[in-house]
Amino acid sequence: MQQQLDKLQEEVTKRVYKLFMAKFAGNKLQFAKAAGCDEKTLRLLFEHGQGMTLNLLFKLAYALEIAPSDLLAGLSLFKK
Repeated sequence: MQQQLDKLQEEVTKRVYKLFMAKFAGNKLQFAKAAGCDEKTLRLLFEHGQGMTLNLLFKLAYALEIAPSDLLAGLSLFKK
């Protein structure tokens, strides 16, 4: 189960990163300010050194102007 959770977290992080690059052109400081978090948090998240809390997910979604559910769309813990 932990392996599945790790893969889901990696996928959500990839989705956030892709949208971040499109909207903020790689500027982590600008993204961090828009999300109300620390730039170090983003660096650790994108380098897979830190997990993502639900609170951080909501902040990042807000900064990206996307619904948090859109970042999770299509993901499942259960095998199909």
